Formats: sequence, C-alpha cells, structure tokens
Amino acid sequence: MLRHILYEILENDRSRTFILYQSFSFSVLMLSVVLGIYDELKGFHSELHPFISKLEVVVSVVIAFEYSGRFILAEKKLEYILNPLSIIDLIAIIPYFQPFRVLRFIVIGARLLRIAYRYRFFAKALTFIFRSISFEFYFLLSFFIFFFLAALIIMYSLEAGAGNPKVKSLFDALYLVVITMTTVGYGDIVPITWEGRTLAMLLGAGGLFIFSMSIATISAGFFNYVQMLKLGMISFKDMKNHIVICGWNETAKVVIENLSELGRDIVLVTTQDVPQAGGFYYKKGDFGREDVLLDAGVDKAYMVIILAEKLPGFSEDSIDARTILTGMQVKDLNKSDILVLELLLRENAKLIKRRRIADYIIIGGEMLGVIISKFAQQKFYGDLLNHIVEHMELEVKDWEEEMSVGEAERKMEHKGYRIVGVVRDGRVIYFPRTSYVLRKGDKLLLIREHQKEEKA
Repeated sequence: MLRHILYEILENDRSRTFILYQSFSFSVLMLSVVLGIYDELKGFHSELHPFISKLEVVVSVVIAFEYSGRFILAEKKLEYILNPLSIIDLIAIIPYFQPFRVLRFIVIGARLLRIAYRYRFFAKALTFIFRSISFEFYFLLSFFIFFFLAALIIMYSLEAGAGNPKVKSLFDALYLVVITMTTVGYGDIVPITWEGRTLAMLLGAGGLFIFSMSIATISAGFFNYVQMLKLGMISFKDMKNHIVICGWNETAKVVIENLSELGRDIVLVTTQDVPQAGGFYYKKGDFGREDVLLDAGVDKAYMVIILAEKLPGFSEDSIDARTILTGMQVKDLNKSDILVLELLLRENAKLIKRRRIADYIIIGGEMLGVIISKFAQQKFYGDLLNHIVEHMELEVKDWEEEMSVGEAERKMEHKGYRIVGVVRDGRVIYFPRTSYVLRKGDKLLLIREHQKEEKA
C-alpha cells in the first residue's frame, strides 16, 4: 500500500496526484533558490529571518520525503544511494542558511541541478507548447520589440527634452513606458508634454492588445497540447526503456493493468479511439507504419507487445499478417528489445518460430482452450492456476555465490522465495534439483506469495 502511494506521488507522471504534488514541490524548491540568490546579493530584512528559516525547514522536509520515498521504491538500495542524482538530492536537503558561505553555494547549486533533472517533464511540455505557437510568438515578439523600443526612445526624447523633472535618465523613461504598457499607472512619473501624454495613451492601448494576445496565444498552446495528448497525436520519440503495446482489445486492458506495476512508461498504439488514457500514453495511428512506430519510440523501447487487433473486414490470416509484418519492422528498428506477438493461427506461429522473429509468441484462443480443457480434466487445476495468478509473484535475481539449489533456498527461506528456474548461458532450467549447483552469474527465477498476503 505504501509503495503504491509513493509511486503515484513520485514516479507515475500519468496520475493527477503526481502532477499536483510535483507542481507544489517545484514551486517550493524554486522559491528557495530565488530567495537564496537574493540573500546572497542583497540580504533579507531582519524581521523576515524567522519566516525564511521556517520555509527552509519545509523545503528540506519536502526533499527528504522524496529522497526517502524513492529509496523505498528502489529495487537496488545501494545502487540508488550511490547514484550521483541521489547524492545531489541528499546535498539539497541541507538547509540553506549556514555559517559557511561555500556550503550555501553548494546547496543552491544542488537545488538548481535537482530542478533541472527532477522536473524535466515540465520543460518537455513547455518546449512542445512553445514549438506549437512559435510562429504567433515570434510575430508578437517582433511587434512588441518594435513598439516598445520606438516608444521608449520617443518618450525619453520628448520628456527629457521638455525638462520633465521626473525623467532624468533613460531608466526613468523605461520605468514610465513599462508601467504604462502594463496599465499599472502608479502616477509617480507622468508625462508633461501633450505629445508624451498622447504616446502614453497609445502605450496603454497597445500594451493591452499585446499582452492580451500573448495570453490568448499561450492559453491556446496549452489547450492544444492537452487535446493532442488526449487524441494520441503526441510523439514519444524521446522516451527510453518503455513498453509499447500495439493494438487495443480486452487483452490490452489486462496487459496494461498488470504491466503498470513495473513502473515503466507504457505507450499504446492503435487506430481506435481509446475512451480514457489511464495508466498509459496514447498514440493514435496504424502501427503497421514505420513512422507511427518511431513516434511511439519503439527504437528505444524495452519491450514491444503486438496484439492481434481485430478490425472490420480483416480475416484471421490478414490480422496475423499485419502482426507479423509489424514484428519484422520492430526488429529492424530495435534488435535488443523484447518482442511479444499474439497470433490467431497455429500455422503462422510455426512459421515465426522457425524464423525467430519474436522472443515470445502467444496463440490467441489456443492458450485459453488448453486451460479450459485442463479444468475439465482436473478440478484442482483451476484452483492452482487462480492461486498462482492472484497470489504469487515472480522475481528474477542475479546470483553471486556457488552453492546448491537446496542451500540457496534455505538461505532465502525467511523471505518466502522458492526457486523455479535457473538461467545459464541463455538457457533456462526449470525446477532444478536441490543438488543442482548454482554458479556466479546465474539468474534465478523466484516465486513467492504476495508481500501483502505475507503480512496478513
């Protein structure tokens, strides 16, 4: 339960909880950095010191919570602790207010680096939004620069030339132009010439137009980004070590539900309209096309699963042909990924097995038929299968010692592990004898009861 909550808050960038918390965390951390830089440059008023000190405690608690949470989620604890990014997090926990100035600079630097890598998804979203509105943005920026510089130069010439006592330098004119354009109008500096007052009226109207258009353009970019995300039109070319699922059906729903526990990003590719993208990213398109596969990032994917997606007008042979051709394209793009194919006909599966295109092949319907027949032969088979699926979990462990399987099981007995297989030199030995000798470099396939059930 705790791990699930921490995953939703700290790692699952598709959940609302993650976005809300990360927005809060980002704001607090940015505030601490800005205030820290200001303190180095100018220094705070003495009355603010208690507030700033309490804020630093809050920042340290937030970073410590994230560090501890990611430590709990990490599979390899020591590797997490020694990771340079984790060390930066640890340094960032230190409160900024220190007697040693060098340490203060180190803390600010660590927090800046933390912002750069922990909140990079904000940068990705903003980059996409900026690219989508770049034409409108450059047009408004060009118009603003022309309007602003022209107004500044003319205002300074008019008011300084007329002897306005409030406009003694170019900075005074700059202040007057900015305050007028933003329609704030403090009134501490005002034009005294009729030309300057006319220009001030034009500045107010022009500033209102420019800033309104800018806000409308940025809002449209945000709205467009959200809509494209919902409609599956976003590219995931920069994603790495994720899972790509090609095809949408009932099998896909179950696969996504179970794979989401791995903590890897999941991209679904299909021509169908998916009601709600929960727990995965959605890329709309024909997964038989190479450009669509590249948009889904299959060339950098950890695993690609191609399902037998049933479409109107397609026979079983046609569906299998589409699946096989897509599998061949995927292997051309990424030879190191794990490729899983779901086929409908046994004859097609035999052909693929001979050519070794896929790592795993599942024949749709056949597996279900075998299971049902086993249920009919032995009533306890169904109970056993349900128990394995619902109450057991499989893990893979790298082995570093030389000992027998029996000795290894006794060593791991307190954790509830049972050895069901040994991977050596690419070959799997299932249910090895207790006398079988394990070597350094072997991988153990382990099975045990769910941790929740052990605690219960």
